[in-house]
Amino acid sequence: MDERKRKENRPSFRTHPFKGAARRQELEEKYYDNADMMRLFKVTSRTLQRWRDEKRVPFKKLGGKIYYLAHKVDDLMEGENED
Repeated sequence: MDERKRKENRPSFRTHPFKGAARRQELEEKYYDNADMMRLFKVTSRTLQRWRDEKRVPFKKLGGKIYYLAHKVDDLMEGENED
């Protein structure tokens, strides 16, 4: 079997399932970390800690680092999540 036929017969799992850049961008979420949030709101890390404790801002902790989902923070800034 020649080289070309061998490559054609390889399993398809090696190819990326998302063909278009637009589809890939739809699935990507934007996140802020603590440094971004401190800059954005002009607050200290302790203030962010208090906001997390009071559940004012939604967050996720991954590997000891805290991330904030950008669209939820943007909604919060626009006042859409006020009680």
